[in-house]
Amino acid sequence: MDHSDEDTTITALLDAAVAHVSDYCNRHFTVSTQAIFYLERWRPASLAFGPVSNISSVNYYDTAGVYQTLSSDKYYTEERKDGPWRIYFHDVPDLEEYNAQPVRITVTCGLAATSNVKHAVRMLVAHWYENRRAVVTGAVPVEVPMAVTAILNSERIIDLRQ
Repeated sequence: MDHSDEDTTITALLDAAVAHVSDYCNRHFTVSTQAIFYLERWRPASLAFGPVSNISSVNYYDTAGVYQTLSSDKYYTEERKDGPWRIYFHDVPDLEEYNAQPVRITVTCGLAATSNVKHAVRMLVAHWYENRRAVVTGAVPVEVPMAVTAILNSERIIDLRQ
């Protein structure tokens, strides 16, 4: 017999698992997702949440606090085989002095989820569905998240240059 009593719970767990897997791997597993990176100054930066397929815009607050768009001839990118895209800047204007993150880079990124990613998401949803409390008493603990990370390590982007 089909029923929908738990649909809301399962949907919430699925959303949480997808977010967890994306965060752990530093990737979006949805094709053509928009991501935003913030910088505190003009510096080379890794666009780690990817893979990046396009830079939509680079915006910044100038010294007068006016939101501007940086011309595409003022930056270039490098696509790396061993990690995320890098963005580099040259001949850039001064930034607003008292803004903690005056530079905003908007990108299109993402890729289709592999079978490993889908399996890890299913494992997390099943684990969280069965263990809905933060602490389980009277049972031998089993760490399913360790199995999940083992599956996901081949999908993960680790960038030490951040």
